[in-house]
Amino acid sequence: MSAAPSLYRRHRPRNFADVVGQEHVVRTLTNAVTQGSVHHAYLFVGSRGTGKTSMAKILAACLNCEQGPTAEPCGVCDSCLSIQQAGSMDVIEMDGASHNSVDDIRELRDSVAYAPVSGRSKVYIIDEAQMLTPQAWNAFLKTLEEPPPNTIFVLATTEPQKILDTVVDRCHRFDFGRPSVEQLTVVLQRVAGEEQIEISADALALIARHATGSFRDALGTLEQLVTYTGSSIAVEDVLAVLGVADDDLLFGALDAVSAHDARAALEIAARLAQTGRDLQIAARDLEVHTRELLVVRTLGAVPAELRVTPDRDARLAEQAERVEEADVVRLLDLLGISMRAIRDGADPRTQLELALVKAATPEVDASTKALLARIGRLEQALGGAPQAAPASPAAAVVVAAEPPTVPEVVETPPDPPAPVAQVAAAAAEVVAEPVAEPVAEPAAPIADVTIEQITEIWPAVLETINPEQPMVCAALHRAQPVEVRGGVLIVAFAEDDSFNRRMVADNGEAREAVAGALEALVGGRVRIEYELRDIGPTPEVQELGGDELVDRLRETFDAEEILPEPTEPLAAEEVAGEDDGDPGPEAP
Repeated sequence: MSAAPSLYRRHRPRNFADVVGQEHVVRTLTNAVTQGSVHHAYLFVGSRGTGKTSMAKILAACLNCEQGPTAEPCGVCDSCLSIQQAGSMDVIEMDGASHNSVDDIRELRDSVAYAPVSGRSKVYIIDEAQMLTPQAWNAFLKTLEEPPPNTIFVLATTEPQKILDTVVDRCHRFDFGRPSVEQLTVVLQRVAGEEQIEISADALALIARHATGSFRDALGTLEQLVTYTGSSIAVEDVLAVLGVADDDLLFGALDAVSAHDARAALEIAARLAQTGRDLQIAARDLEVHTRELLVVRTLGAVPAELRVTPDRDARLAEQAERVEEADVVRLLDLLGISMRAIRDGADPRTQLELALVKAATPEVDASTKALLARIGRLEQALGGAPQAAPASPAAAVVVAAEPPTVPEVVETPPDPPAPVAQVAAAAAEVVAEPVAEPVAEPAAPIADVTIEQITEIWPAVLETINPEQPMVCAALHRAQPVEVRGGVLIVAFAEDDSFNRRMVADNGEAREAVAGALEALVGGRVRIEYELRDIGPTPEVQELGGDELVDRLRETFDAEEILPEPTEPLAAEEVAGEDDGDPGPEAP
């Protein structure tokens, strides 16, 4: 008993009218067939499942139909039926992944010399063309450029950058776009109607979203569901087969993050784990949902590519209005970090919980807390009494530009020579006209901070200076802010750690880096002094050794490594004497 063809093979489009999407390809090929100007080589580029091979077979049917050449093949003649059943002697399909050697191309090149068997044209369809080796392409290049009459080559690839430029130049290229969710839903509805499958609109939309722009994946999933449930498919069946997260859980996760409710976020993660689904897929589904919220919030409406059903679209738009954009962006960043950690072997549940809890409670991140502290301080400054504006440098320029009072001169000196008189006149014009100088930016105000606030944001200070000053950051890891005295922040090192104190305190660039990072985080200038005192045990710092220590010293002190001069090799007699235990001649 032979197996029945798969669903996507049975419902592959047979003519251009059946193609959903790819309008630019359909229109161009239709005109080419109608006008008799079909090119001898085409390059179809697109991701998997977008219809490249189907389009190539439709073109072959148009050229070899008994009623043609025609842009509307009949689909019932012997030529059309043999092409549909992959039995035509004039349509040769070759997999570039398994037939990529020079010998395979030579065999193909020899077969090109033969005339068509029953049709008008021979069509060669080379799938996964990027897998052919450069040597195979070079052997095929001349045939591709000047094939025999009535011979058409269609190269299909997902990675056009791997194909030689000399090959691409000889082809007419068409880029196949990914179908939208709406287009995939149209195809699924048509197939479900022809196969007499009962399926709800929500289930169809869920399948279409999960297919990620592939007709073949969408129809393969539908066939899998028919095998699982029969001819009646519900949303719960789709969730069970695909293992995707339920919409209620996805919306609930964003609600918990928006409400800054860490407990609710953990409960959502637990419910996702209890369903038994792959949590890596659940994290990806949550990332997709969060991205949809960001798009809807930015655009102010649900775009066509994200529409699924009216009820879900309305729910998505309503949630996009409620959540803060900062929460959405932060969750996207945290999910990206968690998914990378999962791929590296971390526990999926722990990473998902960590991302949700961090997103729901931003204060657990030191750098985020520092930013929030700065925002709060700026808001307080804006809400308080306005400070007296500093003296404007422009005012000084205007005052200086006014003509000074010239005392009366009794004796008039003799007239200077002509060049000197011209210079004096020019100088008088400069003094008479005020010069507009750029107004200097006012310096940041002195920040009024407490030691508690400094301690809270100190990890963020170290994180800020680490990329540019790693040695300074390492030294400051052995210190800690201890008090704010008279408006001056005291940063203390251990009593026996004068080396690290000097590295920071005696280095002007290091002091500027620390002061700049602190100013950026608190919104004002803070004076810093570095002292030695008893601060208790300091955190452990990783000891350096070997080449790493040498590289760090060379970088820090701009030093040069002096290698010892190579010693002269021992003479053969000396080596032999050492091996024999002979002490050799005595020294005089």
